[in-house]
Amino acid sequence: MLEQKEKMEVSPSSESKGTASSPAVPVVAARPPARSFLQRQHWLVIALYVITDALLVNLAFLLAYWVRYGLALGGTVTESNQVAVSVYLPLMVATTVVVLLAFTWKGLYHLPRGSSWLDAMSVIVSGSLTAIAIVIILALAFVQANLYSRLIYLYTWLALILLFGIARGLVMLLRRYLWQRGIDVRQVLVVGAGQAGQRIMKDVVERPEHGYKLVGYVEDNPDDNFWTIPIERRHAADITYLGNLDAIARVVDSKQVEEVIIALPAEQHSKIVEVIEHCRRSGVAFKLVPDLFEMSFNQVQINGINGVPLVGVKEISLRGANLLLKRGLDIAFTLLALIPGLPLMLLIALLIKLTSRGPVIFAQTRVGKDGRTFKFYKFRSMYVDAEQHLAELLDRSDRQGHHFKMVADPRRTPIGAVIRKLSLDELPQLFNILRGEMSWVGPRPAIIPEVEKYDDWARQRLNITPGLTGLWQVSGRSDLSFEEMVKLDLYYAENWSLGLDLKILLRTIPAVISGRGAY
Repeated sequence: MLEQKEKMEVSPSSESKGTASSPAVPVVAARPPARSFLQRQHWLVIALYVITDALLVNLAFLLAYWVRYGLALGGTVTESNQVAVSVYLPLMVATTVVVLLAFTWKGLYHLPRGSSWLDAMSVIVSGSLTAIAIVIILALAFVQANLYSRLIYLYTWLALILLFGIARGLVMLLRRYLWQRGIDVRQVLVVGAGQAGQRIMKDVVERPEHGYKLVGYVEDNPDDNFWTIPIERRHAADITYLGNLDAIARVVDSKQVEEVIIALPAEQHSKIVEVIEHCRRSGVAFKLVPDLFEMSFNQVQINGINGVPLVGVKEISLRGANLLLKRGLDIAFTLLALIPGLPLMLLIALLIKLTSRGPVIFAQTRVGKDGRTFKFYKFRSMYVDAEQHLAELLDRSDRQGHHFKMVADPRRTPIGAVIRKLSLDELPQLFNILRGEMSWVGPRPAIIPEVEKYDDWARQRLNITPGLTGLWQVSGRSDLSFEEMVKLDLYYAENWSLGLDLKILLRTIPAVISGRGAY
């Protein structure tokens, strides 16, 4: 049986609760922010990156030379066409310089701490492609046209992607290993404990692999039961109340805070300005969570009239030609997936039939795009009388909100526990995709009783076709609250692109393998 992750409503630990209010934030002399050794040697780390990357570029070029002239991939190389590697030295030097400049321009050396391997790969692919294009133009302009093999450029680009992908993957694994052990982490203070602040704190304490450590939070007189975001019990003790907002100066200095995250509502504008000014004077980095976070977790659209900025909410991007393109890709990917998928589905069906009585397929009415209902198919992972026992378990849900989820659900069969953990029970939904009722990527289709409890804000997730996977599945799956799930669904609808779909599909693979939040 899967180990149950206990959930709780956090009553924050108190280090200074009830302390007398301090004076308003004082003007203090700037101090060098507390930093770890690696942070103090930031430019040394960047220099090591550049040196290592220069070696990788040259290695990629030599690999490309070997593939073309050693393996003769792309056509036999006659003796008259054989070119010594020394002839390529000017091109190697030019390629090294241009690639490093392209990576710098694309921001490879300044990716945020929470960036994934896919984020780095996106920069590597686009940056190296830009660099190779520039090198080709330079070679055509300044070098004899037939001196270099044209395939060298292609092989160099592919070798750059391969070598840099491996190198950045290893670096990220090392950094996350260090961060999980408290090495080179950034000390973070959260200002404000509303829902936005609670989500920030939850992510910081539950995901140490992002390189942040929560020192605590400040808030004006929080109630004992103010916490509303589900959080794993073992992390609750890491959330410490450090006083009211006037205590920020003392907390920043005493706790050696390196970064302040301000999550205050808009009505506390004057206090936000005070906190920002204090951070600037103290030399402490800060980030501001805009009040729009409470409205919609999306990118806003900003324009202006005569210099006056106007902020609006972006329209849903999944419409018109984008919708037709997505539908065509859904059909193509599904037909390809059914080739290896059908034998696997037959095996799972046989195991279900041999280990428990009842049908192999579980069909349920779900709510899809624009509120239309459809039959949703899954492999049966529970005993046949599971629905009859649901009412008995509702008060034991491990998830707040409208969606019932239970880690150690006693209604699951032994085979069901395995296929749910690996998300193999979802395979029959490939036929829902072919019928147009679902897509590969989108919000998860909701059940009717859940939709009946939606308010107008939550109903917006019904504006797009539900999906087999989505942003919430790759961002924590069942560990996320209902509100967080809706915000991610709305973000997806407003910011859809083929690149975003591809990124979600690629991130689904490690999410399924790790089983995080799957139950």
